[in-house]
Amino acid sequence: MNMYLGYFENEENTESDNPPIGIVLAKEKDELVIQYAMHNVSSQLFVQKYQLYLPNREELRKVIEDELNSEV
Repeated sequence: MNMYLGYFENEENTESDNPPIGIVLAKEKDELVIQYAMHNVSSQLFVQKYQLYLPNREELRKVIEDELNSEV
């Protein structure tokens, strides 16, 4: 994911843009997995979907539930 963040910052951002941020969404919390995934990563992570605003709790819950239901 760090590769995508680097690409986006170098190729898509304009001078007036802030650096991109990343949000990791997971079904279960696993501190050890996050620790290893973030090992030696000094930048933020890029996310799969770009949005101009962060969704509220209910919108986010619905998106996650829809994604989980589509896997079945």
